[in-house]
Amino acid sequence: MDPRAHDRPIRLDVDRLAIPGVIGVRARASLSFGGALHVALGPDAGFPEFQQLDDWKSDLSLVDARALAPQLRAEAGIQLPEERLAEIEALDREMAALDVPPLSDPREIDALSLSRCARLHALDAAQRRVLEARGAPFWVAGYTRHSDTLWAHRIGGSAPFQAWVSRHDTECRAAEAAGEPPGWMGRARFFDLCRTLWADRALRALTGGAVSEPALLFGRRCAARWDCGEMVEDEIARAGLDAAAAMAAGAEEVTLPLHGPARRARMRAFEMQVWSIHPLDAPSEGPWPTRPINVPAEDVWVPVEG
Repeated sequence: MDPRAHDRPIRLDVDRLAIPGVIGVRARASLSFGGALHVALGPDAGFPEFQQLDDWKSDLSLVDARALAPQLRAEAGIQLPEERLAEIEALDREMAALDVPPLSDPREIDALSLSRCARLHALDAAQRRVLEARGAPFWVAGYTRHSDTLWAHRIGGSAPFQAWVSRHDTECRAAEAAGEPPGWMGRARFFDLCRTLWADRALRALTGGAVSEPALLFGRRCAARWDCGEMVEDEIARAGLDAAAAMAAGAEEVTLPLHGPARRARMRAFEMQVWSIHPLDAPSEGPWPTRPINVPAEDVWVPVEG
């Protein structure tokens, strides 16, 4: 879909370009494994982030709540943000009819409007128990800095699985396959970009694109109930939509509001080794329960002055 087809050009009111569900320059404070500033595109881009992944010692459960039957959502206590927004709007109309000021909190409306743009819902323990009992599919993804291990598990559904990957092995494979940097980017910055991107690329490869690093960080922020800030509609957002459309059309260089020019860099495909048990639980001698998974090539746009 053309990014400009979104209903309203709204963005986070922050000092980086962040249009939820369309485009976002990653927050420097939340980058992991490297420090290469880059642009995220697509449905998980442009959201607030929380606690860089390389500092984690835990995981998070995520579900596509809109794919669940309404009865199951009700049983699990999962309310879609658009449902809550409809309740608030109805109550405000009732107050207006009585000539009474609205009771709604603008901060709650902003938070719900933001969550409405997100694909995935972060589950609490009680919600997860209900979905497990009903065999409904959801994801568990996480990282631990103690063993430098990333994992993504599909729970329930018709094809559950568990998968772990080693940071050092996967990061090295990505760097070895990277080839030469584009002419405008130095080698040190290019390989820092490879290190910064490996976990996001691995998560998307493991889950068929269902879970990404930005989605995981936004889910963590929602689960922690941190304020997600305010939304604004302005010319910066409109220019950001135009930049996202140019990127989707394959432009080599675009101008990003708040950041200036950004250029495209090619990340080559590579093959990573995936464990079906935690690597620390593997037998000391083979055969080890591993299988190869291909991480596809992709383009990433990088601010020139990043």
